Amino acid sequence: MLKIDCLVSGGIITNYKCSSKCRHCCYSSSPKWPDDYMTFSMADEIFSILKSMGCHYVHIGGGEPLLKPDKILDVLDAARKNNIEIEYIETNSSWFRDEASANAVLKELKDHGVNTLLISIDPFHNEYIPFWKVKALIKACSKAEMNVFPWLMEFWDDIDAMDDKKLHSIDEYKQLFGPAYQLQLLKRYGLNLKGRALKTYKPMMKKQSYEQIMNESKSCQLLSGIYHFHVDLYGNFIPQSCPGFSIPLRELVRGADPGKYRIFDSLESAGIRSFAELAAKEYGYKPKEEYAGRCDLCYDMRNYLVLELGLDLPDLKPENHYKYV
Repeated sequence: MLKIDCLVSGGIITNYKCSSKCRHCCYSSSPKWPDDYMTFSMADEIFSILKSMGCHYVHIGGGEPLLKPDKILDVLDAARKNNIEIEYIETNSSWFRDEASANAVLKELKDHGVNTLLISIDPFHNEYIPFWKVKALIKACSKAEMNVFPWLMEFWDDIDAMDDKKLHSIDEYKQLFGPAYQLQLLKRYGLNLKGRALKTYKPMMKKQSYEQIMNESKSCQLLSGIYHFHVDLYGNFIPQSCPGFSIPLRELVRGADPGKYRIFDSLESAGIRSFAELAAKEYGYKPKEEYAGRCDLCYDMRNYLVLELGLDLPDLKPENHYKYV
């Protein structure tokens, strides 16, 4: 059985829809996603399960969770009902309009037990969000006595070198800081190369032959990340650092049937070789000569199954993760 016995700390994905389509987003969030948001009943079920498994605190992210500040209050009410602490809410600041409206949102969040906002500060977001909004939201948080977790202050001077009233492309940063700037962001940010981030950096990555990847195959241990898992608005458990895979949290608690989640199980138990053999034997997947590592191969097979064959596979959810990359 695919089963989880303990979870310590993770995140809640309230929505995948976002005001941005950042190149580094491992969840492939974008404005094209459906306008779905986590309901109170779903949040209540999730928090109840997490509490029973030893998880006492979570962070909240998206997408952009504050696109609908009224909707997030139901999630916060469910957290309070189950005695789950909210460590912080992630935001890209795109919703900021003026100090008065921001103060109203911040007051509601504080009244619902939120004391910290993680505010995104990086060149990827600056392609979609002018820096003045980030500065103004930080100022509003200071006045409202809302703590700020800046992610990452290391990029402040880079972004502040640009006109903060305008959007700036990565190409502009490369012109200012040198052609290697985008590649340097990979290490400076500590990117998780999944989803759109993999698509962005794949052309810059060293290639491996299919045979080499097969020879180095080992179990992916998708269920072992008990400190940075996520659960999305549909109730799906998202393995640590590996979006695009999902099993309903309620099933994992009882023990999910590996026969139902065959792709997930093949990677969890035996690794990329097992998944590749399954994809080739049962779905006609034909491997390429080389890939940018095993995750590139894994995504290529998943894209083939979801996008090319149009299969409705329970462990490759949500499909929009692949569609909107």
